Amino acid sequence: MKVRLIAVFFSLFIIVSCATTKNSNSGFVSNPNSMSESVKAGGFVILKNIPFADNSSVPLKVKNECTEIGRQFSNSIAKYSKKNDINIIQSDELLSVKKNILVLNIQNVYSSGNAFIGHRKSVTVLAKLLANGEEINRQSFTRNSSGGFMGGFKGSCSVLAHTVNTLGNDVGKWLKTF
Repeated sequence: MKVRLIAVFFSLFIIVSCATTKNSNSGFVSNPNSMSESVKAGGFVILKNIPFADNSSVPLKVKNECTEIGRQFSNSIAKYSKKNDINIIQSDELLSVKKNILVLNIQNVYSSGNAFIGHRKSVTVLAKLLANGEEINRQSFTRNSSGGFMGGFKGSCSVLAHTVNTLGNDVGKWLKTF
């Protein structure tokens, strides 16, 4: 009986700890049909290291300890966009770029808990899609995680890396809709 209860509890823990998605479109769509196939074929330029927004709600501890989160997010977008046949060009800067740009920043990070009591992590990002200098759309993405399978053996930065990896998949799927 105890074994069954433990198995049920463990199964529920795994189900609850899986990441959830919340997408919120700001409602801004300049011209959804203005993204031609030739524009999509040329790809989009993103930063190699996605920054925290200037007015972000990111704990100083996360900024100081999870220094690779922006790079992990950028790499994830490139990886998942490729699976969706979208070309992503990672660049050190966006100012001099005359192509199609995906301006991204990390708006909010919530990092609570630990390996012993369980993780409660959340990351929110804002994506602005610019084609030939014109803003086409913007989208906010949020992912939550409690560490997933074996979350008790992961550190906070590892759980946040998993979260931004999943956000990269969300952004790649979003780009495919244009």
